[in-house]
Amino acid sequence: MKHLMNWGGILGLALIGISLVLYLLDMTEAKWAQWISYAVIAALIYLGTQAKRINQDGVLSYGQGLGTGTGIAFFASIMVAFYTFVFFSFIDPDTLEQLILRAEDQMYEQGLPDDQVEMAMSMTKKFMQPGPMAAMVVLSYTFVGFLISLVTSGILKKDGDPFASVSSDSENN
Repeated sequence: MKHLMNWGGILGLALIGISLVLYLLDMTEAKWAQWISYAVIAALIYLGTQAKRINQDGVLSYGQGLGTGTGIAFFASIMVAFYTFVFFSFIDPDTLEQLILRAEDQMYEQGLPDDQVEMAMSMTKKFMQPGPMAAMVVLSYTFVGFLISLVTSGILKKDGDPFASVSSDSENN
């Protein structure tokens, strides 16, 4: 558990750092920025899972790798969710209003009737609050971490010698 929390903390701080830098540079809307975050998530899940394998004498099952990567992403997502809540509650609450207005504009641009836009906006406003957004961060980052872990676990999977315990037992007899 400590391993997951340590690597999750590193990943969480990295993602928060990326978010802050993009915010300060006013580049939060850049499409490539999301890909940077995904690359950092993949790299740190890979490194954290590899460290777990090293700690286990070079042996790692697929399930252990999947659990490790998903756990790292989960702990990182908790940190990012806390940051998200603080950011939208205290640092820049106006950003939420801008996002809501932008979503409404996009619906009108798509040609949706006024009544559908109003109904969609009532739902959007319920979910575009700091609390629900933080909850969605936990779900989405954990899911992304799970998907990445499906791949990294396959890469890092290394079975031990299945006869090691049998041969050492027979040598003792």
